[in-house]
Amino acid sequence: MTPKGDAGTSGADPTHLDPRTVEAYFRLGAQAAFPLHTDPQIVMRILPQQEEIELLTPAAGPDPDVTALERLDFSRIINDGGEWFRLAVSARDMHYEAYVLMESVVDQMKGGAAFRNAVSDAVHSFKDLLAGRRGLTDEAARGLLGELLVLEHAIDALGEVLAIEAWLGPLAEEHDFAFKDFDAEVKTTKSESRTHLIGSETQLEPEPDRPLYLVSIQLTRAGLAEQGFSLAEAVARTRARLDQTLRTFDAALDRLGWRSADADLYRTRFQLRSTPRAYLVDEAFPAITSDRLDQVIPQRANVVSVSYRVNVTDLDHAVIPAPLNDFCEVPE
Repeated sequence: MTPKGDAGTSGADPTHLDPRTVEAYFRLGAQAAFPLHTDPQIVMRILPQQEEIELLTPAAGPDPDVTALERLDFSRIINDGGEWFRLAVSARDMHYEAYVLMESVVDQMKGGAAFRNAVSDAVHSFKDLLAGRRGLTDEAARGLLGELLVLEHAIDALGEVLAIEAWLGPLAEEHDFAFKDFDAEVKTTKSESRTHLIGSETQLEPEPDRPLYLVSIQLTRAGLAEQGFSLAEAVARTRARLDQTLRTFDAALDRLGWRSADADLYRTRFQLRSTPRAYLVDEAFPAITSDRLDQVIPQRANVVSVSYRVNVTDLDHAVIPAPLNDFCEVPE
């Protein structure tokens, strides 16, 4: 039996589907319904438009308790004149994991478990999934992507050991890179202007006798463009270039909040909107720094946090030394 109102059905057996097949059903765009069992009746539906997978079975016994779980929704519905249980899981950004969760419920019901108990056991087994995989914020993901673009270039120019040593971003230092002759703060934006978020009053504060450059990277969505890249692809591409520093690189990613198990969350592909530019952070650069705040803010010690956005689009960009001299645009 198939519940009423389906836009499409399939006769395929959905048990033990591999990830590629599950993704194919979501790409179809139409609902697909699969009768899984006859006693009790169990139907699974894949709902691409809603980014959900739902399980339907005649109501029997007490309701499962899923009220505290953000990704699960339970209700009783009327179907073919009878009352049915409906359990839906949000499959957004985790199609296959959601499918495996529902498969677990079905397997236990086939083994004789009541619906409430089957759901409870599956929820316990998949508690990390149901808690939600939030991944990095968009801002943090773009920032990491920009740093990886610079790191890849540095690896090509300096070799992996020196490049990884120069990458200070994961160590929570003030500047993202410390090369032999200068420091670099990498900022990445999707905006049409080179407007960047500065997170503190020390982020654009040069170290004594160390030139500091702001490296401005502009990205735009790439769609299916061949030159496009996602954050997950950039991570994989960088890892493939490393040998003796691979463990150090992985530890750095871990400190930044990257988890390889969450790679599928970062599907958006980007390409460079423009050639990156470098800006020398000198006395003429519009930076808010500790020294400047000390000069103009009364009771400066009571200002405990500063963040701001700076638009460098119309500022003169500079020639940055090696190894980034051929990464950034050279002024005319």
